[in-house]
Amino acid sequence: MQKSNRVLVIGLDGATWDVLDPWIREGTLPNLARLRRSGSWGTLLSTIPPITAAAWSTFMTGKRPGKHGVFHFIKLFDGACAADSKPELVNAISIKSSTLWDVKGHHNRKVVLINIPLTYPPRPVNGVMVTGLLTPSRAPIFTYPPELSKEITDYKIDLDRFMDKKPFRDDFGDEITAPTLSLVEEFRDMLEKRVKVTLSLMGSNPWDFFMVVFIGTDRLGHYLWPYHGPAQASDSSEKQQLCQAVRNYYIRLDEVVGELVEKAGEDAAVVVMSDHGMGPPHEKQLHCNNWLYQRGWLSAKSGGGSIANPDNWLKQLGLPRDKIGRVIRRIPGLAGSRLVRKAASSRSAVIDLDQSDAYCVPIFFNIMGIRINLIGEQKADLHQAIIRGLEDIVDPETGLKVIQQVCRGEDYYNGPYGDNIPVIIVTANPTYGFNHHLSHYSSVITKRLVASGPAKHRAEGIFIAHGPGILPGLESLPNLKIEDVAPTVLYLMGLPVPSDMDGRVLTEIVNPVLLRARPIRREGPVGFWPKEDEAIFDSQVMSAEDEELIRDRLQSLGYLD
Repeated sequence: MQKSNRVLVIGLDGATWDVLDPWIREGTLPNLARLRRSGSWGTLLSTIPPITAAAWSTFMTGKRPGKHGVFHFIKLFDGACAADSKPELVNAISIKSSTLWDVKGHHNRKVVLINIPLTYPPRPVNGVMVTGLLTPSRAPIFTYPPELSKEITDYKIDLDRFMDKKPFRDDFGDEITAPTLSLVEEFRDMLEKRVKVTLSLMGSNPWDFFMVVFIGTDRLGHYLWPYHGPAQASDSSEKQQLCQAVRNYYIRLDEVVGELVEKAGEDAAVVVMSDHGMGPPHEKQLHCNNWLYQRGWLSAKSGGGSIANPDNWLKQLGLPRDKIGRVIRRIPGLAGSRLVRKAASSRSAVIDLDQSDAYCVPIFFNIMGIRINLIGEQKADLHQAIIRGLEDIVDPETGLKVIQQVCRGEDYYNGPYGDNIPVIIVTANPTYGFNHHLSHYSSVITKRLVASGPAKHRAEGIFIAHGPGILPGLESLPNLKIEDVAPTVLYLMGLPVPSDMDGRVLTEIVNPVLLRARPIRREGPVGFWPKEDEAIFDSQVMSAEDEELIRDRLQSLGYLD
């Protein structure tokens, strides 16, 4: 086994400094504290949108979605998808680029890869792979080499129980399922099974690059966000127990990080990272297509004013859709009305895509795309007018600007798979979400009926680098992006960086002595390993039942509408 220039990457899916930093400072997580104290660290910005599938694909390729082809858990901008059909789920075959482990394979470096999302179905690697998120729970082959699947028996890739239901309450106040101690214990059991397999494979296989992703941090964030902190004395005993259970999970996870770092050895560089962060659900929403409609840039189809339409029924009563919750709570039995429920969830007006100069398309809860139907100077003028208008949107209650970032779609998603990208990509402050329905609301910005449900992803993830050649840094580093991790790992391993990667080597974390002795090297684009015609994915086909289970799970986590 080659002992020099080895790298261990520990992925904590959905981890955020908002949760970790207080525990690190109080001494609850000593191993993460030590790595951060003696290494370089900072906030790692995720992809647009900060979705697991796109983010981990960007990490593993060092390229943004326009170059690898994965924008979401579904084929987000696939214009070939019929309006009445379900968008196709992505998988490992959807990644149209070579990966970090392809580069390592071409340089004869051994890899062990465990539970990295979007690695199913498996294909050959120069070492060992156990696939991750989006692997069907009953998949007979989920490893490379295939025979390893028969040896890994007591193992969970993800939880099935509870994962098709949302916790907390729906928009009518109906409880669906509540967070429980038994759910936390199942996440803990999943962690222990992963640790057992991980330590076994680390000890039994030669490796130059070892990577494992723990997904429980993401699941706990989604399902138990209100319990990620100290309980108050006035809290119920149930909440105090849940807060302690979540804290204990992180304590155990910190122990696991310590075990892996120790077993890897002092000669291995260590990277701890997340694909995105996490935060509470948004409390307000911006009705983006209504905003375009009010400015005359969007048209509605005629004939949408039927008296039978629930929204028009509410309009005649002078009841905006966002105020319906107050009426539901005041009038007994009204919440059970099918008409009221339909009015609260359906849209009345249908956007006339052909006649509209511009219209919004959903990307993520706080990210939208805007398509412009004009051409030439008219398109350019409207483009600038929309951007100016977006930057001027202010919440009348707070006086704060709603929009956080506006960028050109072709700039961020530049690449061979960015053909059908909206011209404008808009990100709102994550305390706001976008509502794309064209309907009757009291204002362009309204409060959500019930601001509950699973926690939402944030762009701000975590990054720590520690080990040989890495500088210690007391302060958090700025401008770290998830596409930078792959070229940085390659540099730490003494390998050249392919020229088609979008990311950069994070030279600010590297000792200048090492940089002078080993300058960054570049090479041409690298294909699949071992050869293009030999990089064959496992032929197992996902059944319709398996796909539906995965859809339900993604929907329950808030990834799919």
